[in-house]
Amino acid sequence: MTTESPILEEPHLTVRPRPAAFFLRRRFLRSFGPVLGLAIAGLVTLLVSGTVLVPFEPTLELSGKMGSKADFFADAQVRELLMRHHIRVHVTRTGSRDVATHDLNKYDFVFLSGEPAAGLVRTARADVFGGTIRQPFTSPIVLATYRPYAEALRRNGIASAPSGDGEPLYYTLDTGKFVRAMKAGATWNSLGTERVNNGNLVLAQTAHVCDSNSGATYLALVAYLENGRQVPLTDPAPPGGPAGPATLHAAHELANRIKPLLNRQGFASADLAESYWNVAEGDKPIVVIYEHQYLEQQLRIKAATGRPDTDHVLLYPKDNILTKPQFVPLRPEAERLGELITTDPDLQRRAMELGFGVATPAGSNKSARLYSFLAEQGLPTPQQADQDGTTPLPANPVLEEMIKTVGDCP
Repeated sequence: MTTESPILEEPHLTVRPRPAAFFLRRRFLRSFGPVLGLAIAGLVTLLVSGTVLVPFEPTLELSGKMGSKADFFADAQVRELLMRHHIRVHVTRTGSRDVATHDLNKYDFVFLSGEPAAGLVRTARADVFGGTIRQPFTSPIVLATYRPYAEALRRNGIASAPSGDGEPLYYTLDTGKFVRAMKAGATWNSLGTERVNNGNLVLAQTAHVCDSNSGATYLALVAYLENGRQVPLTDPAPPGGPAGPATLHAAHELANRIKPLLNRQGFASADLAESYWNVAEGDKPIVVIYEHQYLEQQLRIKAATGRPDTDHVLLYPKDNILTKPQFVPLRPEAERLGELITTDPDLQRRAMELGFGVATPAGSNKSARLYSFLAEQGLPTPQQADQDGTTPLPANPVLEEMIKTVGDCP
């Protein structure tokens, strides 16, 4: 008997093809292929244009010292616009004159609210870096008050309002009559203020003249009026006398005459614009602020409620002084920032939204362009668009002597 051995078949090994990567599979390509194609095309475009590396550019960190113009750099939209240009600004806030009279070695730029303080900085740093000084925008000093007080001034012929129906936001202040009322010791009750009982003296409160440009500018305005509408000057040199530094006895004497008109109620240390909008109106019936600080708030209120706040109003001095903010670079790195805030269309528009006057394109009137913008936003516009300043400032040595006398500055 024979037994046949089973025939064993050779084992077969099936080799399956390696699965395609997930991004090459048919289902993935059908769903995401078009999007992927667009992304690749965009990347190629960025590579060709050279902008693909823009997000990786280093951020330029700049430190600046300034007064009220810190409002601009504190704005979230301004910070975002500057970051698109890879610039981040760190601000130390203090009064413009305080900026100019202290050491600036750790700062990259200063932004002074007016020319006198800028002049002090230029003089002190004449032998250091001399960059391009720019004037990106303007904001005149104004006297902010409340309707009952503005109407009391109007009834007494000290202020006037434009003709027409409704409640005006803007009045013109006869500064000569206002100074005479202050010198006469007029009180708000003596002027017949309606709806309020206020026996305080008729005065305008300012920030401290030793620190702030607005306080020093208002001082210069009152001095100009007290001096018979003449700009205070240095003492004339005696005939035949020896040459030497100018004397300032006349400026000192003039400052002493107007000193009570500025410091009877003391100088404010806090932000007057903030307290004007947030504190009861009888506390400080009139405060000296910048126009942009009023207009910015009214633009916000108009956007939120559809109408402006008609209880808060402005007095525009008939003898106006147009303050000219000065951007002063202290190091070459800050030049780029100065150019941007002066010429960039997005930053210029945002400046107008914050109440500043801008003059881009070149040759345009800062106030007129701002007031046209206000009209576009449905906000009443002042009638001072063509009044770029009628009251000249005294020379820096004269102004400094008056500031030190009135404010008892060190």
